[in-house]
Amino acid sequence: MAKISVVMPTYNEAKLIAGTIGEITLAAESLFRDNYEIIVVDDHSCDDTFSIVKEIPNKKVKCIRLSRNSGSHIALRAGLSQVKGDVTLCISADGQDDPSCLKEMVDRWRDGCKVVWALRSSRNNENWLVRAWAKLFYGILLRFVDRHNLNVDISRATFFLLDRKVVEAVNACLEHSTSLFGLISWFGFNQGTVEFERRQRRLGKSKWNFRKRLNLASDWIVAFSGLPLKLMFLIGIIIASFGFLYAIFIIILAIKGRPATGWSSTMVVILVLGGIQMIMLGIIGEYLWRNIEESRNRPLYFIEKDTSETQISNQNQC
Repeated sequence: MAKISVVMPTYNEAKLIAGTIGEITLAAESLFRDNYEIIVVDDHSCDDTFSIVKEIPNKKVKCIRLSRNSGSHIALRAGLSQVKGDVTLCISADGQDDPSCLKEMVDRWRDGCKVVWALRSSRNNENWLVRAWAKLFYGILLRFVDRHNLNVDISRATFFLLDRKVVEAVNACLEHSTSLFGLISWFGFNQGTVEFERRQRRLGKSKWNFRKRLNLASDWIVAFSGLPLKLMFLIGIIIASFGFLYAIFIIILAIKGRPATGWSSTMVVILVLGGIQMIMLGIIGEYLWRNIEESRNRPLYFIEKDTSETQISNQNQC
């Protein structure tokens, strides 16, 4: 019988983590009996998340704690490096993702899909500002990245199921500044979808703030698209063409004895060109910095604690 692994990244969800684990456990047992494992990745929480998971009596549940807060995508990759199942469910720990659609996802996997995305049916339970930002975010993103393999409405994706081959592909990719969603889409494996109704948070607020969304956008664009650099080249050609035409215009006026005058117009041209050049240098700097980050070849994360190691040490003491 196949085995399922569940990876749950979490950050300061001590009040919700036990209930979410209980719900995931029931869903996994209904389909795979006792052939499952649940790996909670504590992204260096400031609360008692690690201790709470450690006290759960189910031996199929383990928790690893990262040595520093690295974001949910790095936490997911840390969990994926630990899994042993034939298929892996990656789901959040805040209880908003409904695991009741797991059976449908597993059916799609058994039918041949290597990646199954769970897409929220709508975003109507979010306020208008969040919906507007999401629309803008993904609208810009999908215009910058290579959409050759992106045949899924990724703007509605929240959690996903991965075949063992896809997990191994993720573990083989060691780049730092990337988007896990973008990476999985880029692989090009057979991908399917299911839909579900996303639930409201029972407690607390989402940790997915504007800064994290902006960082994800830059990681995704830089990792999977050279379009910003190509746009810089195109803008440079356009500005140079206008400059060349303007220079001809100035020369013609000078020949006719009517030299161009005006300090204001000159300063506007200088400031506009200077601003564009600084933006271009910033884009180049972003690509260079990320290349430097990759060349350092540092590990993506370090594991500070592991409940399975604690269990082993306790057994040795008995």
